[in-house]
Amino acid sequence: MLIELRRFISKSLIRRLIPKAKTIMNRHWLGRDDCPVVANDIARARSTLLSLRARVDSRGRREVVAYGRALLHVAGLIASAIDVSEAAALKARGLSADDLDHIYQDLFSSARRCRTFLQDGTHASAMAENLATACSILKNLYRMRFHEEKASGSQQIEAGDLAERLMTLAQALCEFGTEVRPAVRQADLRVAA
Repeated sequence: MLIELRRFISKSLIRRLIPKAKTIMNRHWLGRDDCPVVANDIARARSTLLSLRARVDSRGRREVVAYGRALLHVAGLIASAIDVSEAAALKARGLSADDLDHIYQDLFSSARRCRTFLQDGTHASAMAENLATACSILKNLYRMRFHEEKASGSQQIEAGDLAERLMTLAQALCEFGTEVRPAVRQADLRVAA
């Protein structure tokens, strides 16, 4: 059963979560990259997608569900902070560049803070890792939306493509996170916060 479950997660879920980039093949037509900061952020977002793919492949369904629950929790916090719905917080659309940057900075510091609680073998460590992963996904999503608005040329298109892939990843993980009863999810995440 466990092997079938991993096969399900690693093949169909990964194809859905991390589709192939369609815009990167046209990159040479668009000219040179303008800003090294944007290029570094794009590389970091790609790296996050690859590391998440490896995590999802190597871990079981339980951890994938935990990532989804943590994403829902963090999206709820973002939604209450900027007065939008959780779905809008997971998509990071319709926000000003200032809001995107402010939320990115909050998520960056939150992910760093969660990583300070990582100690192998403890329940708090697992929760901290799940919340740090959720913050990392959303941090990169918000940063790519920011660059989609502010960057130019090929970097703008590439940032938009990565933002769409990160959004798809977040939504798919949240679907897994909602499979668990909401009362259990809220009780676990209250302890983590």
